[in-house]
Amino acid sequence: MEHPPQQPAWPPYAPPPAPSPSRAKIWAAGAAVVSAIAGVATAVAAFSNGSPPQPSAVPPPASSAVGDQPPQSPAVTAAPGTATGAGGAASVRWSGKVVLGLEGIDLSQVPPSKGSGFGIRPAAGRNGSSSMEVKGTVALWENPGDPTPQGCKDLLAAQSRNAVVVAEGDSVCLVDENSPIAALKVTATQYNEGSYGLIEGQLTTWNLRAAK
Repeated sequence: MEHPPQQPAWPPYAPPPAPSPSRAKIWAAGAAVVSAIAGVATAVAAFSNGSPPQPSAVPPPASSAVGDQPPQSPAVTAAPGTATGAGGAASVRWSGKVVLGLEGIDLSQVPPSKGSGFGIRPAAGRNGSSSMEVKGTVALWENPGDPTPQGCKDLLAAQSRNAVVVAEGDSVCLVDENSPIAALKVTATQYNEGSYGLIEGQLTTWNLRAAK
C-alpha cells in the first residue's frame, strides 16, 4: 500500500528583530554628551583659576507703557535776590564806579545817588597831610580775597567804625542805617581835589541788610 508523499515541515516562528535607533538620534545623543562634558570642564577650569563661573546675563524686563514711567524730578531753582543755600550769597543789587566826596552817596538808591549836602554817608574826607578816609558806618576788609555779602555783614556787626583811612587797593564794607550792605574797592585817592578830597572806586551793593 503506497503512502502519500509527506509535506516538508515549516521552520519554527521567530519574531522580527527590534528596530535599531535612527542614525540622527544617535548623533543628537552624542552631541548632548559632548556638550555636558565641555560644560563641566569649563566650570572646573574657572574654579581652578580662583574665580567662580559668571551667571548668564538675565535679559532686561520689557519696557513699560508710557503711563507707567516714573515722574521726573523738577529742577531746583532759587528765587531772584535770595540765597541759594547755606553756602549761597546774596544777589548783587548794583555795581559800578563811584566818586566819594564831601556830599557822600545814598546806598539805598539804584544806582546810588550823590547827596545834595553834608551829612549823607558814606562820604570822603582828608586825614592828616596826605591820607584820605571813608566816613560813615564802615569797616576795613582785611580778609583774603574780595569782600562777600555775609563777610561784610559780620565784619560791620563786629568791627564797624565812624571812619577808616584808605589807600589805593583797599576794600571797605559800608552800610548806612537800614541801607543795603555794600563794599567799595578803592581805585584812587585825590587829596587835593574837591572840598575835602575825593575817593574813586568800584562800589557793589547787595540785596542784604544789616538789620536782623
